[in-house]
Amino acid sequence: MRREERDRAAMLAEKARQLSRAGRHVDASAPARAAVRILGDLAEQDPAEHSPALIDALRALAAVLAGGQQYADAVKIAEHAVLRARRLSALDVHRHRPLLAATLRDLGARLGDAGDNDRAFAVLHECVEAYRTLAARSPETYRAGLADALDEFAGRLAATGLVEEALALFDEAARLLTLADADVLAQVTTRQANLLARVGRVDEAIDRADSAVRLRRSSAEATPGPADDALAAALQSFGLLLSGAKRHDEAVESLEEAVSLRARRVRMEPALARRPEVAVTYAVYGLVLISADRPADAVPPLAAALGVGTALNLPQVVDMATDALVRAHAAEPVAVRSRWRAATGEDAPPWITGGTAAVRRAAARDTGSGARPAEHPSADDQPRPGQQARPIGRTDAAARNAPAQPPEGDAQASAAPPQAPAPRTAGRLTADRLAGDRPVRRPIPAVAPPPRRPRTDIDA
Repeated sequence: MRREERDRAAMLAEKARQLSRAGRHVDASAPARAAVRILGDLAEQDPAEHSPALIDALRALAAVLAGGQQYADAVKIAEHAVLRARRLSALDVHRHRPLLAATLRDLGARLGDAGDNDRAFAVLHECVEAYRTLAARSPETYRAGLADALDEFAGRLAATGLVEEALALFDEAARLLTLADADVLAQVTTRQANLLARVGRVDEAIDRADSAVRLRRSSAEATPGPADDALAAALQSFGLLLSGAKRHDEAVESLEEAVSLRARRVRMEPALARRPEVAVTYAVYGLVLISADRPADAVPPLAAALGVGTALNLPQVVDMATDALVRAHAAEPVAVRSRWRAATGEDAPPWITGGTAAVRRAAARDTGSGARPAEHPSADDQPRPGQQARPIGRTDAAARNAPAQPPEGDAQASAAPPQAPAPRTAGRLTADRLAGDRPVRRPIPAVAPPPRRPRTDIDA
């Protein structure tokens, strides 16, 4: 019976992880809590046997709660996990110190999410010291864990303005890693690049971001699929940095590849269209095109972002897309209205000509339903350089379930518009920041970012 219960808890925990990875944190909460209840009962009967599994289930539940912005509850669960891990470590430090170190890292992240930076720093310092001890004994086994702890600590320091201290920890983390740790190294390098850009060290930032793209590309070539999502995120961050440095052609090329990867992944797994990263990539593509003096070309991807953001109740994506469309219209009104009609089948809405931000947002949420969904291309119909994204904007159930489509191009506008401001290069223009700051609402299906440290504007 105990084995059956433990197997059931493992199944529920895996279901919660899958839902969480899909951004469905509200839906993931129930199976995660059920797994904790089952393993809690088993741990009362046999603590030595079942406590490690219970601690892992508590960590998973805390991450799910943090992904749904329930930060106070996430802290309580993470604290309970640490308490149990300390008890195990006191009984057998050599066996259970790795679990304690990992649990401390999670608690530090949850405290940082909740804004309790002083406690987060103290917990993360203890975590780093625990991993240093482990890595001194077995470097190959624990260097990636130490690097991840340093990365977490660096992110928290950067969020409070301790830039030099954060950069030093990022450097230490990068030195620990090799190509065998490509995923962790790419994560560290990308966040280091965004922090360097934030403090004006743009050339260094671009070099780091380029390195992260190459690391992600190697992983995607070896194991395509989910690794393509990481590559698309790295390309998006790289493109924003290039755009901020006014290297617009390279920025557009980077975002075109990111959009292509998103579209291909959605064709393979249509449920991925419900994730905010897709809409964010389309919106960022539109921003980069505006900065590249191509405001009319920016209309289709921005209309797509507006449609998906409206359907999935992502207010910040809607805000970014509407503001960008207003900028595009101000730069080239005739061509932008023409492209809007070509992309959506409707006349350009009145809000696109300006007005207050509040009025634009309210009107855009109504108008977003007018964007015509694109046809479903075949699996081998990949976007080509220069193509644009078609919108998915209906707000009915079909639109909410429709996958994002790859860009489809048409003739570029011949007039040369005035230079528009470059998009901000901070991590606020990423899926983590754009979709992670608002509570999940019903009845629209919950869509929130994976629990990947929404702690600072250097996230990518």
